[in-house]
Amino acid sequence: MNDGTVYIASVVITYWVVSISMVYLNKVLMSHEGISIPAPLFVTWYQCVITVVICWLAGLCGQRARKADEYAPVAVSENGAQQSARKPSFFAQFPKAEYLVGQARQIFPLSLVFVGMITFNNLCLKWVEVSFYNVARSLTIVFNVFFSRVLLGIPTSFKTILCLGVVIIGFLIGSHGELNFSVLGTCAGVMSSLFVSLNSIFTKKVLPVVDDNHWKLTFYNNVNASFLFLPLIFIFEGDVIKGSQDQLTSGLFWSAMCVAGFFGFSIGIVTV
Repeated sequence: MNDGTVYIASVVITYWVVSISMVYLNKVLMSHEGISIPAPLFVTWYQCVITVVICWLAGLCGQRARKADEYAPVAVSENGAQQSARKPSFFAQFPKAEYLVGQARQIFPLSLVFVGMITFNNLCLKWVEVSFYNVARSLTIVFNVFFSRVLLGIPTSFKTILCLGVVIIGFLIGSHGELNFSVLGTCAGVMSSLFVSLNSIFTKKVLPVVDDNHWKLTFYNNVNASFLFLPLIFIFEGDVIKGSQDQLTSGLFWSAMCVAGFFGFSIGIVTV
C-alpha cells in the first residue's frame, strides 16, 4: 500500500470518526434529559461562534508560520532548484481572519442557505433517532441533480433518473420501517438535504470572492451566521433558554458545547 492510499484512507477514517462523534454529541446536547437544552438554534449558534474563534486563532498562527517559513534555511536540490529545508507548518494554510463588509455582503446569500442547512440538520437530529438520521437526510443527491438541472443547466441522463428513483424508493422504505417515525423530523431531514444541495452550488459561486480560499469562506460564513441566528434565537428560543439555568451553569454542558464546536471545525479541516 503506497503513501497516497494510506493518506486517503486516514482522511476518510478521520472524517467518519469526527462526523459520527459530532452526531452523537449534538444528539446529547439537544435531547438528553438533564444535560441538554431543547434549543437547537442556540446550540448551532454557539458552534458557529466557536468556529469563528478557531479561524481567528488559526489565522494568527498562520501569520507567524508564514513569517517563520520566510526565514527558514533554504536547501538546494540535485537539479539546482531551491526549496525550503523544512516542511511547511500545518497552520500556514490558514489566512488572516479579516471581516470586510464588501466581501461579507457578497457571501450573505450563501450564509442564508448555510443557516437553513445547519438549522434543519439539527432539528432533524433532535426529532429523530440517530439510526434514522442518515435516512431522513438521504435525498441530498436527488436535490443535487435537480438544482444542477434547474440552476446550472446540466443535463440529466436516463440512467441517472433511474438511480434517483432507487434512492427515493429506499427513502420511502426506510421511513415506513422506522419504529419511532417523526413527521417533523423527516420533513426537517428533507429540508436539510435541500439546503445541503443549495449550499454546495452557492459555495462554488462565491468562492472566487475570497480567492478560492475555503478557510476565508468558512470565517465569513460563520460570522454572518452568528449574527443571523441571534434574532431567531430571541424569537423562538428565548423562553426555553431562560428556563434552562441549571444547564447554563453546568460545566459539563459547556464542555460538551465546546467539543461539539471543535468537531464542527475539524470536519472542515478534513474536508479541505
